[in-house]
Amino acid sequence: MMKTTFLFFLFTSLAVSRANAQFPGGFFSQQAAKKRLMLEQIAGIGLYLQGINGGYQIADKGLKAARDLKNGTFGFHTAYFNSLTEVSAVVQSDPKGKMIYDLHRQLARIFDREVAWQQKEKLLNEGELAYLRSVYANLLKRSKEDLDALEAVLTPGKLELTDQQRLERLDSLHKRMRDKYAFAGYFTAKCRKLAMARIKANQEKEQLRKLYGIN
Repeated sequence: MMKTTFLFFLFTSLAVSRANAQFPGGFFSQQAAKKRLMLEQIAGIGLYLQGINGGYQIADKGLKAARDLKNGTFGFHTAYFNSLTEVSAVVQSDPKGKMIYDLHRQLARIFDREVAWQQKEKLLNEGELAYLRSVYANLLKRSKEDLDALEAVLTPGKLELTDQQRLERLDSLHKRMRDKYAFAGYFTAKCRKLAMARIKANQEKEQLRKLYGIN
């Protein structure tokens, strides 16, 4: 009986000791696992925040680069369009500009002389003289429009054109003014020829009167 009791207490004590040995170990093991989990979570959050921060930095750099590119491109285009409003020395020195002004002055001089001569000689009737004046006024108006266009081509800030485009406009204006000048010479010559024909006709009439004694 005593032996049985002793064995019972012995096994009970061993069981309690083993249980006590296992319990604290399990408890601390769980605590350590929780701690590791928390550290891993904290580390994960840190990496996540670093990723977000890195993403913002990349995005910010990208936006900054885009702004710089945009500003640079805008600045380039602005400089380009500003240059189009300037008139280079090549355009300013083109002789056609002066030739256009000279042709305009010569055109006006041709008509002024013809109108003055016709008024003095009185060889054209009132309708013919009025027609001569209206042609002169219309041609002079168109000629002045070409001068305005020429001024726009040669004045900085008025037009956005390349040098080549300005030179092409000078060529076109020069041709148009040259055509007007040629027409002025042709038309006034016709008017003068008509007047001279009438002078000749009047002279022939006068000779006939004298020849036949017609008063």
